[in-house]
Amino acid sequence: MMNKQMKLLPLLAALCLLLSACGGDSAKAFDPENAARAVLDSGCFSVELDELDASLLYDFQGYGVDDGAVTASKAYSASGFTEQVAVLVCKDEDAAGQVKAFLEQYLSDMKDSYKDYAPAEVPKLDAAILEQRGASVLLVVPNDAAKAQSAVDGLG
Repeated sequence: MMNKQMKLLPLLAALCLLLSACGGDSAKAFDPENAARAVLDSGCFSVELDELDASLLYDFQGYGVDDGAVTASKAYSASGFTEQVAVLVCKDEDAAGQVKAFLEQYLSDMKDSYKDYAPAEVPKLDAAILEQRGASVLLVVPNDAAKAQSAVDGLG
């Protein structure tokens, strides 16, 4: 019996190493400065975006996001338009999941608001890119979805 267990030990160790390597690059968090700059420089926006404090742009508390969930951020938006980019770094992956869920609801609410107010903005919301990597979340609401996706894909 002991001999069979000893033979399984190297196999289990190899399996553990393989599984730990699986999350590697996909869990690497977005860098707020670099990711936002790459998207801004992609040419995916039709208007100039201004840098804003993410807590002013998004009503985290109103959507039930815990205080302190976001530990760093970079956010850009244009008044009167839906176009925006935000990179939000969270305290952990669970908080990032909570922020991503909030942003999904935020996008839905924006569609409802803009459908009567400025219907030309709704396709931009439909083309939004929302991605979580590790403890970070990236949101892009572009004018040109292909350019935005190319920039996000280039972030590795």
